[in-house]
Amino acid sequence: MSRVLVVDDEVEICLLVSQYLKKLGYEVSFSLSIAEALDKIASAPFDLMFVDLNLSDGSGYDLIKVLKESHSPTKVIVISAYDSERSKALQTGATLFLAKPFTKKAIDESLQKLNFLTK
Repeated sequence: MSRVLVVDDEVEICLLVSQYLKKLGYEVSFSLSIAEALDKIASAPFDLMFVDLNLSDGSGYDLIKVLKESHSPTKVIVISAYDSERSKALQTGATLFLAKPFTKKAIDESLQKLNFLTK
């Protein structure tokens, strides 16, 4: 079973994405900050992460940088309301970019592109 971490400072987004991914059969956790995400990553690796760029304790770019420096195989889908960040996110190391607001269909399409869709 693939492990997924959702990192966003909006609890509602974390809950909605987590609940949907759980229905698809993933083992899902969420974090509201970079510090919390790093604690979870340290205890067990994740296969996929959904990462917001604007977090309470820094930028999602900071988290992506840590993953890259540790040579983590974790795939990262950046989720952001700022579509203007798409190319920077991809250049920084994100695997995909998903613009907010997004739909379940957009999540499915992202998972398919990464060969993660379990349905």
